[in-house]
Amino acid sequence: MSLSHAIFAMIIIIMETGSALALDLNAFRMQHGRPALSSSVMLVGIASAHANDMAARNHLDHNNFRQRIGSIGTAHAENVLWGCEDEDCAIRMWARSGGHRANMLRGDVSSYGIASATGDNGRHYWVLELGN
Repeated sequence: MSLSHAIFAMIIIIMETGSALALDLNAFRMQHGRPALSSSVMLVGIASAHANDMAARNHLDHNNFRQRIGSIGTAHAENVLWGCEDEDCAIRMWARSGGHRANMLRGDVSSYGIASATGDNGRHYWVLELGN
C-alpha cells in the first residue's frame, strides 16, 4: 500500500469514528486506571427520558432520580448538564467537577447509559446514568 493510500485510509477511519482525541466515558476511565463499563440499553433509556424531560421543561435537575432508576442493581449515580454540543464536551465538563468526576470513576458500577436532548431554546441537555 502506498503512503497516499495509507493516509487516505486513516482519514476515512477518523471521519467514521470521530476525532482520535475525542473523550468518551470509557476512555476517561481507562486514563485513570478504571475498567471499562458496559453500555446498558435500560440506562440509555432512562438517560434519554430524563434528557428529553429536562429539554421539554428547559430546566436542569435530578428530579425523581430514585423513582426513575428503580430497583436496578445496588449502586447508582447520575450526572446532568446543559450546553455541550457533543459527548466529548459533556465528559470533559463533568471531569472538571469533583462530584461528577467521582461518579464517572466509581468502582461499584458496571454499566452506563448516556443521552442528550435539545430544548426548544436550542440548549442541549445531557444525562449520564451509572449502575450495576
